[in-house]
Amino acid sequence: MKRWFLILLVLLSAFSCVGQKDDPIPEPRLSADLTALNATAGETATFTVYSGAEDVTAYATIRNVTDDTVLDGNVFAPMEEGEWTFVAEYEGLSSEELVITAFVVAEEGKDFFRRSLVLDFTGTWCVNCPKMDTAIEEAMAARPGRLVPVSVHCMAVDPMYLKPLSDNLVKQFGVKAYPSAVVDLDPGSLISQTSSELLLSHVDRLLESRGPAAGLRIESVLDGDKLSVTVESKAVREGEYTLSVILLEDGIVAKQTGADDGDNHVHNHVLRAWADADPVTLQEDGTASMTLDATAISGKYRIVAVVSRNGLVDNVMACAAGASADWQYEEDND
Repeated sequence: MKRWFLILLVLLSAFSCVGQKDDPIPEPRLSADLTALNATAGETATFTVYSGAEDVTAYATIRNVTDDTVLDGNVFAPMEEGEWTFVAEYEGLSSEELVITAFVVAEEGKDFFRRSLVLDFTGTWCVNCPKMDTAIEEAMAARPGRLVPVSVHCMAVDPMYLKPLSDNLVKQFGVKAYPSAVVDLDPGSLISQTSSELLLSHVDRLLESRGPAAGLRIESVLDGDKLSVTVESKAVREGEYTLSVILLEDGIVAKQTGADDGDNHVHNHVLRAWADADPVTLQEDGTASMTLDATAISGKYRIVAVVSRNGLVDNVMACAAGASADWQYEEDND
């Protein structure tokens, strides 16, 4: 009897060992201590490669996908501004891509003032949407002058819903819950938690990663209900740029489920129109401009000018309809 028990125990141990050998190796994960580097100050990114919870940096290969070279060690030191994409390779597997951005700091006092665009996906029917309004207001108070909110009202039951613009934006960013917010047109910033701290984490991350931003200026004339807008942008680095003009309306009194004032809630930053110019490739100090004419505009409207670089917002500026705003610099807002 003991002999059969021992034989069975040996067989079970053998099967157990075989099962361990067949366990799949976890896909490697690549991380970096910094993803936005000040090349002027000589900042570097130190990579770590994980297989599951295990640090396997010493046994992995870190590949620069941008120029198809292998990193010597695990430290990347950019010599100029730009974007580089890296992956880790370990045991025949590759990690997801990780992008490192490097920027060059311009002369002191020459940087354009940087702002972030915040899309607030909301609805008058949404009981929790006023909480996102509060989170955005708290974030704006914490970063004075840095945030420009746009309220995108969704679903046909909302009187401020814009078809098909609202639907297109919902689809573009994969909005599944309300309220939700997106910062600087970055799909990775989509949040549905009504937290000013979480919102600011995305704002700060994107402001840091872009480095010095393109400048903006707005000229507009409001004649009765007719508005004419000209927006100009100046690049500080090479890239593909897109100019956009957004029209917002403030002071709309309408019902809001979940708000303390119920049927008399005041809605601000309401999206009324959005126009994009064709993308253009600009060199440093290159300029681009666009014009927009609109009718049925009142004094409650505001103009938002947006310049995007390679798909993400590079800078934002806002002013009242009929007013103008000149180039603004960081030193002017200290």
